Amino acid sequence: MMATPTKLLTAEEFICLPEPPEGGKMELVHGEIVTMAPVGGEHGDVAGEIRDHLSRFARDHGVGRAGVEVGYLLKRKPDLVRAPDVSFTHASRLKDGRFPDTYVEGPPTLAVEVVSPNDHDDDVATKVEEYLAAGAERVWVVRPKVRTITVHRPDGNAHTYRSGDTLGSDDAGFSVEGFELLADDVFA
Repeated sequence: MMATPTKLLTAEEFICLPEPPEGGKMELVHGEIVTMAPVGGEHGDVAGEIRDHLSRFARDHGVGRAGVEVGYLLKRKPDLVRAPDVSFTHASRLKDGRFPDTYVEGPPTLAVEVVSPNDHDDDVATKVEEYLAAGAERVWVVRPKVRTITVHRPDGNAHTYRSGDTLGSDDAGFSVEGFELLADDVFA
C-alpha cells in the first residue's frame, strides 16, 4: 500500500483551526502542525519577566510592541509559522502600533525562546536559524536551568550572558539606548 500524502496547510488555513483541547500551543512547520505541551511554571515565570521588561521599555519609548506567543509567518510554500515564547516587533512593522488580528508577516525584531526541560537542542537551534534566516535582528535562547541568556545575531555571532551580566538595547534590537535587563532579574 502507498501512503497518502499529507495535505500541507497554509497560514490562512492554520489560523482558523481551534486551540488544542489539551492546551499548549501549535506552530505550522513547513505546512504541518506541530503541537507543544503546555509549559511549566518556571518557563512561564521567565517568559513573563522578559516580556514585562521588553514591553515596558518599548511602550515608554514608543519603539514597538512585545508579546507572548505571537505568530509570525516566516516563510511561504510551504508555510512556516513560529510563535516564540516572547517577541518584540519594531513599530515600523506594526499598523497603528498594534499587532494584527492574524499572524505578523515576516519575523519579529527579537524572538525569545525559553528552553524547557523537554526541549531538544537541535529543535532550538533550528528555530534560531529560521528566525535569523527570515530576517530577525536578534534571537535569545534562555536556559533557566543553567541561568543563561544567549543572544544570537544575523552575522553568526552569539554571546552568552550569565548571573551578574546586563543585556542592553543592542541585545534586544531596540533602536534607542537605555534598555537594561539584569540576567539575575530574569531568573529571580
